[in-house]
Amino acid sequence: MNTKSEQALNSEISIDEDELRAGSYYWARRMDGTEIEIVLVTDIFGSDREYWSVAVMGSDQHHSLREFKFFIRLMKP
Repeated sequence: MNTKSEQALNSEISIDEDELRAGSYYWARRMDGTEIEIVLVTDIFGSDREYWSVAVMGSDQHHSLREFKFFIRLMKP
């Protein structure tokens, strides 16, 4: 991870829900957790923002956007 990314994670700078993009990966942390993980914001249940969900890598479960705090959008190589 580069220095800007580390600073964002360490300083708790987060991304607002209205800035998220469906189909994008983010560094995020569950509101009730301490570990930061890579998640995918998905519109599998519908393209309107109210239907978006969060897919956690290595799991087939989807979660509400409100269950996570998003830090950094990961760019595709």
